[in-house]
Amino acid sequence: MVLTCEEIVASDELRSHPEHNQIPGIIVDAVVPVPYGAYPTACYRYYDYDPAFLSDYRTAATDDARFAAYLEQWVYSRKDHADRIAQVGSGRLAASRRPRTGYATGLRR
Repeated sequence: MVLTCEEIVASDELRSHPEHNQIPGIIVDAVVPVPYGAYPTACYRYYDYDPAFLSDYRTAATDDARFAAYLEQWVYSRKDHADRIAQVGSGRLAASRRPRTGYATGLRR
């Protein structure tokens, strides 16, 4: 199994909070950091979901032509995940990033 994560942390950090570790290490073959891997949904203590992005997705999904355009813009024309995240833009990502609380208090929901 390949496990993705927001960041690699020291083994001591994992051992200090074993209740946060839900996947037994014995079944993990590789750990790969993928920042914003859950975007546009949330990753607790890293970033909140992006309600505008999800709303755009919902709107696009109601019409085949709009959905095809959405897929072209956000999936097919992107080289990889990092390219897609770069397209989102640092300002939009920063608006959802709240490591202290785990959620962004100022998002328009």
